[in-house]
Amino acid sequence: MYGDRPEPLEAARSFVAERFPEARAAFLGGSVINAHRTPTSDLDVVVLLDPAPGRAALPAPYRETFEHERWVVEAFVHTRASLDDYWQRDTDRRVCSLLRMCAESIVVADPAGAAEEIQEAASELLAGGPPPLTEAELRAWRYGLTDLLDDMAGCEEEAELAFIAGAVLRGVASLALAADGRWGGSGKALARELRKADPELAERLLNGHRHVVVYGDTAVLHRAAVEVLLRVGGPLLDGYRVQG
Repeated sequence: MYGDRPEPLEAARSFVAERFPEARAAFLGGSVINAHRTPTSDLDVVVLLDPAPGRAALPAPYRETFEHERWVVEAFVHTRASLDDYWQRDTDRRVCSLLRMCAESIVVADPAGAAEEIQEAASELLAGGPPPLTEAELRAWRYGLTDLLDDMAGCEEEAELAFIAGAVLRGVASLALAADGRWGGSGKALARELRKADPELAERLLNGHRHVVVYGDTAVLHRAAVEVLLRVGGPLLDGYRVQG
């Protein structure tokens, strides 16, 4: 399947050994190890480093892209403290990128015996889900999506309409997931999360988006969006106010 490239786990192990021999632990995550793998999947490798004693700057966190043994490798380099910080960021934005990468991973290296604790902690946070939407967040989401629908209804430029429809598609999907207490996503991950949570809505939104970009017909997408808005209080423009 991988042509003249080594298997993903083999490549990840040699990558960590070569680039991060000092790693306390390392994990291989992402689509390359699950059913979403494609011919262009890369290696998502989380590397745990020790804070360097006596150094003014920490060695992590940072993200860097490498090419290794004909694989593209995305390295997410952290200390244990920065993992907690970035997991909290994932939780706050309701997109579990790094959380899932750590929880649903294969251990690549574990010289310090830290891997099990990290996977268990990430798995617990992932299973707990994102925090519920606050009333202010919900009103902001309703307002933003209502405003987009108005833009879409009045748009007469084909190119602009395609971009607005894309924003509506993402906005409705994200709102539906957040309102249901589920993790969101970005790009292909958003599509996967919505298909898993509500396959009927996912198909309706995709069909509505297709009607906009192919036929210039906004009605199907608009109906699907309004139905999601009605689940959370309905469209909102008049009276919406943000202090500060």
